[in-house]
Amino acid sequence: MAKKSFCILEQGKIVNEPCTIEKREMFTTEFSDFYRLNWDTPDDPNAFIHEKGVTWSEGRSLLYEKVPKDYDYYIFIDDDVLFQADEGVDIPKKIKELLEEYNPVAGTFYDHKSWCFIPLNRTDEELNRRKCFPIAGYDAESQIVSKSFADVMFPAIYHGAHRTDWYLQWVCHQTFPLKQMAFYDIRLLNLRSGGHSKFKKAQHCEPTEATFLFNRHVKDKSSILKTKDDVIQNNIDIFKETVDKTPINFTIEDLKKVYNINNFDFKIRKSLASRPYLYRRPWNRFWWKVTRKLTGEYRY
Repeated sequence: MAKKSFCILEQGKIVNEPCTIEKREMFTTEFSDFYRLNWDTPDDPNAFIHEKGVTWSEGRSLLYEKVPKDYDYYIFIDDDVLFQADEGVDIPKKIKELLEEYNPVAGTFYDHKSWCFIPLNRTDEELNRRKCFPIAGYDAESQIVSKSFADVMFPAIYHGAHRTDWYLQWVCHQTFPLKQMAFYDIRLLNLRSGGHSKFKKAQHCEPTEATFLFNRHVKDKSSILKTKDDVIQNNIDIFKETVDKTPINFTIEDLKKVYNINNFDFKIRKSLASRPYLYRRPWNRFWWKVTRKLTGEYRY
């Protein structure tokens, strides 16, 4: 099988939703594919995987584990987004062209209503001239990852929903900051609010808990993320820079420069929460709560 440019990876629970069917048809091309995980309903004809009750991070991790590794890029999306572009633009072809031209390690597509873009306070004219720009962090409604980066960064270390993906964005920003990009030529429209984060299973980390647990093993503590304000400030600071188009093969050695990979949580990570992960959960949560109480940190 010839290698393809990218695949779209979606997870959700609604069966035969028009926006899912639209994306499946749009991205089933000679150079791209569409895969879906349904975390609620076993008879979804559009789903590649049915895995009832998984958390958001488990769903994305499982998708990457199970789909073919015949793509240069893997694009994770929430099921409630639509792709948009200027009139006459072939969206899948344009995405392929952007990936081939800019060679991102990671990135996202522009959504004018997203919390990560609004504070940049930039006009559509300015963004259109740039086409893409470096970004430190973003809403995971869309998340572009190169195969080499995904091979190192998945599965997720801590499972849950909000902020369980911040580790991935942080690592790219720390190692190759000009290789994490936001693309403006392809934009997103968010149709509704998802519900995945409402599931509180034994493996589920609270948002600030996920960042706290990851930050324990970061080598440079001055760079850690605690709040959205940290991410927003990093986005503002890096916006003026120019993206780097140089192809990068991300390796475990790159991760080791900024993160201690010898910690127990990293070593036992699995797409679906394992028995050792669940055994360790009370201990990890205890330290998060104690730190929060003593220092007042990790509250938001």
